[in-house]
Amino acid sequence: MDKRVILVGNGINRINNSYSWNDLIDNLISFIGAEGQISKDNKPFPLLYEEIVIEAMKNRGIAENDVKRFIAKETAKLHQNSIHKELSQLEVNNILTANYDFTIEYAIKEKPRTIDGGLIKQSLYSLFRHTENNGKKVWHIHGDAQVTSSIMLGYEQYSGYLQKMREFVLGGSLYKSYKALPIKEKFNKNAFKHDSWIDFFFTHDIHIMGLTLDFVEMHLWWLLTYRARRMQQKFPIQNRIFFYYNTESHESIKHRLDLLKSCEVVPFGIRTNGDYESFYKKAIKKSSS
Repeated sequence: MDKRVILVGNGINRINNSYSWNDLIDNLISFIGAEGQISKDNKPFPLLYEEIVIEAMKNRGIAENDVKRFIAKETAKLHQNSIHKELSQLEVNNILTANYDFTIEYAIKEKPRTIDGGLIKQSLYSLFRHTENNGKKVWHIHGDAQVTSSIMLGYEQYSGYLQKMREFVLGGSLYKSYKALPIKEKFNKNAFKHDSWIDFFFTHDIHIMGLTLDFVEMHLWWLLTYRARRMQQKFPIQNRIFFYYNTESHESIKHRLDLLKSCEVVPFGIRTNGDYESFYKKAIKKSSS
């Protein structure tokens, strides 16, 4: 095993799955009975989710937990594909995923064992949340379908999560039983315990694929920006971050790539002509070179 970490998003679920994120949103709006009343056009999803939840609670008598339970059930429609299997066979100890489903875990082992970091039982946020099977940890950085309250969707939860992340990085008492060391002290004392997936962003090479890094992901952009600032302040940050993207989409995401470069993120491009399976196989191979 080496010091690589893979971070994957929903893109890897697009292979051999006709069910899309847009389908989920449409079904969610139908679930609360608001078809034709809520438009999803030109709205960042965390705020659209807040609109859906408020409508559900105010006018439909549907609690937010019921909304999240519905979403958890919808993720069960996703199935394993060849990329989940390839990821499961990589010689890496840690895989980070922004997805709520357990397709990677089932590719590793038929019945995955879910634990919550072994330190703090979190019901809402996911600093420590991961599963562990056959020596591999899969970190669900946006929550998982088994703990529906942890599924990160709304602006309120994004904001609270960012606050917890800042406390973890800057140092402080996140919980009564856990106090985080400031990042500078971790470097000075070589005290990275990797209790949280956040530590990997300062110690391991991160290979990002299947994740659009939309600007609504404020917590990830904050982490990348914070890391870039500390590098300019001569923190001994030696790891690299790679962002894999399809060169056919270069123009449409150029503004994002510009900002990723400013954060010391290195983008790689592989032309795929719409063949997502081939793209991810090439990206996985590239991450191993």
